[in-house]
Amino acid sequence: MRNFLVFMLVHVSVTIYSQKPPIKFGDIPMEDMTMKVYKLDSSASAIVLADYGESKITYAQGTGFSLTFERLTRIKILRKEGLSWADFEIPMYEKNGKAEKYSGLKGATFNLENGKIIETKLKTEEVHQEQTTENWKQVKFAMPSVREGSVVEVAYKITSPFWSHLRNWEFQSRIPTRVSEYRAKIPEYFNYQKYMQGYVALSVNESEYVSKSILLTEINRPDDRGFGGGIDHEQVNYQENDLRWVANNVPAFKTEPDMNSITDYISRINFELAFVKWPNRPVEQIMGTWVDINNSFLKDEEFGQAVAGSNFLKSKVEELITGITDPAQKITAIYKYVKENVIWDESFRRYIDNSFKKVLEDKKGSSAEINLLLTSMLQKAGLAADPVLISTRNHGMVRERFPLSNQFNYVICLVRFNDKSMLLDATDRSMPMNILPERCLNGKGFIISEANSGWVDLTPNVKSKTTVSYDLSFVDDANMKGKITLVNSGYNAQKVRAKYFSKGESDYIKTVAETNHWEVQKSQYENIDKLSEPTKEIYEMEAEGYAQTAGQIAYINPILLDRFESNPYKSEKREFPVDFKSPFEKMIIGKITIPEEYQVDELPKPKVLALPNNEGRYTYNINLMGNTISFTSILTINKSLFTQDEYSGLREFYNQIVAKQAEQIVLKKK
Repeated sequence: MRNFLVFMLVHVSVTIYSQKPPIKFGDIPMEDMTMKVYKLDSSASAIVLADYGESKITYAQGTGFSLTFERLTRIKILRKEGLSWADFEIPMYEKNGKAEKYSGLKGATFNLENGKIIETKLKTEEVHQEQTTENWKQVKFAMPSVREGSVVEVAYKITSPFWSHLRNWEFQSRIPTRVSEYRAKIPEYFNYQKYMQGYVALSVNESEYVSKSILLTEINRPDDRGFGGGIDHEQVNYQENDLRWVANNVPAFKTEPDMNSITDYISRINFELAFVKWPNRPVEQIMGTWVDINNSFLKDEEFGQAVAGSNFLKSKVEELITGITDPAQKITAIYKYVKENVIWDESFRRYIDNSFKKVLEDKKGSSAEINLLLTSMLQKAGLAADPVLISTRNHGMVRERFPLSNQFNYVICLVRFNDKSMLLDATDRSMPMNILPERCLNGKGFIISEANSGWVDLTPNVKSKTTVSYDLSFVDDANMKGKITLVNSGYNAQKVRAKYFSKGESDYIKTVAETNHWEVQKSQYENIDKLSEPTKEIYEMEAEGYAQTAGQIAYINPILLDRFESNPYKSEKREFPVDFKSPFEKMIIGKITIPEEYQVDELPKPKVLALPNNEGRYTYNINLMGNTISFTSILTINKSLFTQDEYSGLREFYNQIVAKQAEQIVLKKK
């Protein structure tokens, strides 16, 4: 005898969900069609008139509980710069033979012609699918007949077998949003942790529990003698959490200088499935713990097992370190081998897609393949090396309160030796060994290790420095010539190398000349190939128009290079931190010889500015000896991150630097 269980929803009561959605497909008010400018932001090139989403978990006979997400969005195109907002991408997840599917896709563009609203529908052949990564694909389409003044509208539904993929919802966009509403219906069996981020105040934030019922049907098949058949019914009552969030008149998210990924700051609500609890069954933990994640990665054949195995690497490692006893030199030899023999394919991965043997044969690999290969080889050299999971800057910050592996998208290596440790990434050939690429400087990384699992700070301990020195003299009243030397270290040196290698020397010189309005007569480069040394660029140059003359008077600004012409921090208030990535120093040392027929009429005065707690300092000195003006300008920032509370002080600090650097030397003919 076999028994079958069937669930049927038999009762629903709603209060929150009696609220009507903010829009109905195709019902476009005439005032939206005639809108020329959005009154709350006249600079907007487009506006989200309404964005409505609803997620719910429902039961269907034969398939069980599934997650559905429905969305209806309406956008007004105000200017040609906003036309790209009529292009849509809908991401869908797939894994282990299961996949999210879309249905009910419809779209339309509405234009006003001779006072009438004309609708152009999206055609099926205009919709395309593409695979973006191993686990993600997307539906792409561009709305038809879009022009300035158009209103575009799109609706679709996604059905997902992944309960953990309850859609996050962004209330904010790079264009203003008039109304954004999101609803979720979650049975009590599913426990999600919710958290809000961003700085937009919600107009509505409400939830309530609604009583619902499931009819549990047990189908009993008769035995071989024909006895015992029948159907039994049992009603199961449960609570459903109905939630609703609304934001009105949301301003566009404006990017600011020196900020991390907008993913970390844009206003949205996030969901993480913590556990599932069925009636009369033990809790099914989904989120787990960081210990669970560590163990899972250690056991994974495409991560920990690949690092621990791959014994064919032993012979190569022995060859590389033969005769070397110093651990630091062993690390250098192995790091150099990996970086020189495997080119990064620029893909970001947590797991390997190919064996280390194939990676070495193909001489290319992902971030995971390169850095896990490095880790494996270091371990086989007897060094204490472990992989470190990180989230790159564009991927967003890792939240330690949520033990979820999908927060990570990249792998680096941690090696310990001589009572110190070093973080390594062998993907970038222009980086020295002891410096991580800037994309990796994002909070903390999680160490995967048998004995030393835990968190490691990714904040760099290297200060980026630029020193500009020059010795110039006047050719005539306005034009100057001389020698300029630029020395860069840390991340600044890496940027120089990256540009130099990508452009080649001749194009690099051309770019330098065009950027600074120089005529470069001779150039010399030092340490470009020596990654652990500062780069040095020497130019003999001539330039026009460095002095402005007015009769008997000439004006020159002594800071001829890397001057702040305006404050990069224009907003009076800032809602998120200033992230410099690393501490830095910018030093300008100059000497200008003035013509014999001129004398100095006025010099800027020296000045010293300082931020609290030695967080930053600016010094400006200038003096005259004979007909030679000597000066220094030194800006030092001693920490990477300034909070919102520190922003006003930092902004004023830069205001004063800009003002000081704008001051000119006044020359007067004798």
